[in-house]
Amino acid sequence: MRSYQGIVLSLGLSILIPYPNALSQEESSEPESAPAPPPPPNANTTPAQVPQPPQSATPLTPAPSPGTKAGPLKASGAKVPNKTKTRKKAKKKILTDSLQNKRGTSELDAAIVGEAQTLPKNVFRARYILKTVEGNKGYDSAGKKQDLGASLSAVGHALSFEYGFTDRITLQIIAPYTSSNELVINADKFKRSKVYEDQYSKFLDEVIPSLIQRGLCTNAVTCRTAIDNGLALATATPVELPSGETATVGANVPIRDAINSIILKSVEPIGGKAGLGDVQVGLGYNVYNSPRNVLTIGLGMRFPSGLFSNVANAYRAPGAGFMTGGLILRYDLRLTPVVFSFSHQAEYSLNKAKRTRSSLLSPNFLNGDDPTNDDPTVVGAGDGIPNEMMIERKGIYHEGFARLSYALGHMTHYLKPFAVYGYYNFSVDPEYHNLGHLYKKKQELYSASYAFSADGLALSPMIPASFTYRRDIAIGGRNAFLAPDSHLFYFTGYYKF
Repeated sequence: MRSYQGIVLSLGLSILIPYPNALSQEESSEPESAPAPPPPPNANTTPAQVPQPPQSATPLTPAPSPGTKAGPLKASGAKVPNKTKTRKKAKKKILTDSLQNKRGTSELDAAIVGEAQTLPKNVFRARYILKTVEGNKGYDSAGKKQDLGASLSAVGHALSFEYGFTDRITLQIIAPYTSSNELVINADKFKRSKVYEDQYSKFLDEVIPSLIQRGLCTNAVTCRTAIDNGLALATATPVELPSGETATVGANVPIRDAINSIILKSVEPIGGKAGLGDVQVGLGYNVYNSPRNVLTIGLGMRFPSGLFSNVANAYRAPGAGFMTGGLILRYDLRLTPVVFSFSHQAEYSLNKAKRTRSSLLSPNFLNGDDPTNDDPTVVGAGDGIPNEMMIERKGIYHEGFARLSYALGHMTHYLKPFAVYGYYNFSVDPEYHNLGHLYKKKQELYSASYAFSADGLALSPMIPASFTYRRDIAIGGRNAFLAPDSHLFYFTGYYKF
């Protein structure tokens, strides 16, 4: 998801038996004590007589029909093979073999799932992903790390379903869900940040012209100095905010303190919205597959199924509001004993996201005042941007990663089910505009990851399930208010129809 990733392997953990053994249960065999067949008769000899049924036959032990070889008698209480169970085991054997054949050229690589590998025909893969997020740092427009005093803690989930229509074509559906989204802000740290400074300057730009008009200062520089030194108005004074709302600066209250109160109120943290995110659907086609190189391309769609339009800023909506179309490229290069993988997804927005403007005075509510109505009797003015916003993504969104994988079975066969991974991840989100006005600057995020997996397909007998743990650590970015780190847990199971 942007893609913001004590449980045991429990998917498909039924024990499989080797396929030949499964089939042999349906075959009858002769008893070891059966006599050897007589040699073929000579042409001049008399044909052998058909043996007569023994006289000791009873209804419970019937004699064999004439000309039929007598089979071994089953002992009382002997277990009768369950053909249904046998067929299921044989089907699972076919499933695990087909999956293993898709992975590498060596059985030691069975623990690695290549990014470009499509599923075998009629094979279904279900994956549950648990993601925990925490972060307290971000990056400014120059790429310098910054601490805004904000601390994020969130928990997300995702269900991924994939199905192989053919050995080359795979359909994938991903449904993300946010269950917890908490933000805490340290006011003292935030006041020392560049973000606070920018907002403070915007408020001064609204107030200073009125102060000059009243003769309290002569120009912008002297007004700014006076405000910084604690300038206060003798009477309570209403001030119109960019949102069209009116705030009142109390009598004898320093203007700087009033502005500070308004800014801190606008970023006051609150529990974020939980719910379904934006569902993704993709179709991948394996265009090239050799023992060394695998290349898959695909098409994808992201649907605005998550809450967004009427969610106030303080609640941090789980959706983004855009319907996008995308191109997917995935490539694997097998360089035994390592596998290099590359994945890239480029998305273009097909719509403008509708969103209602939030209040500056109470950010957990939508704005009820008119930003286009300028009252000349009140200090300040609305910015003229309507409450009903139309947000447009100005460019193409990119996300992807490069990955190195190593199967630990190359070290010792005892570690055959395990593999380790290293990632370099990136995402680039272009500028957002609202009715011709800049809404959000271009954002870049970069992170490094390490991961560990245990795969049942490398066991004997094979189990069609796997578990992966991954740790993402932010290492760079631009214009990122927060660049959190995360823990991801993947639980995967397979089934063949």
